[in-house]
Amino acid sequence: MKYPSRSAFIVIAFVAGSFAFTALQAAEPFSTVLFEDDFSGSQLKEGWGSWKSETVVRDGVMVGITPEGSDHPSVNTVKLPPLGDMEVAVSFKFAGSKRFSVMVRDLEYKGSHAGHICHVSVSDTAVTLYDGKTGIFANHYYNKKKAGGKLNDEENGKLSTTKSTRKIAIDPEKWHDLLIRIEGDVLQVWIDGEPSGMLKSEGIAHTTKSNMNITTVDREVHYDNFSIRTP
Repeated sequence: MKYPSRSAFIVIAFVAGSFAFTALQAAEPFSTVLFEDDFSGSQLKEGWGSWKSETVVRDGVMVGITPEGSDHPSVNTVKLPPLGDMEVAVSFKFAGSKRFSVMVRDLEYKGSHAGHICHVSVSDTAVTLYDGKTGIFANHYYNKKKAGGKLNDEENGKLSTTKSTRKIAIDPEKWHDLLIRIEGDVLQVWIDGEPSGMLKSEGIAHTTKSNMNITTVDREVHYDNFSIRTP
């Protein structure tokens, strides 16, 4: 797997809740490699952390595994210096599980559950982008739903502006390249060099992101050629 070719990228313009695609070449990849791992060793490289996870390195890839009976998806995490703009690139292959997320948090931020800022959920049928800071994980919404309360129409309307879903067919038998770019208040996703989602929302612009998680739902997703880059 290789870092996706930027010559194939398309800039996405977000207009009135729908996607308008403009055939323009995107900027070059962010220039500074902050962290990378090709999983060529026998275990996760120093810098990775795990929580409620049975993830292993096997045959040159990271195998994401949620323990049987766990109350939370497997989490594999990398600490970051406080960041604003950043990119996460990873190759993936569904190998049993058909869903994972790349989540970005600020561990010092108390306004959302566990400091969630934004994340991208990938399944074999859809890609969903979230502003967690002002949306699904914001304390007001998260605590109300956790307590069994129901959101009113105004709250649901607000939440609908903090997420974006695009239907997509992903072959679970093949490897795919995922690129996530956070730039200002815009979150963009490419899969195999093709634009696969965009969300513009104020919480994404949070300037002190300090943690990246890969969460694997169930068992297994395989990962390779992971990197985090900054401008």
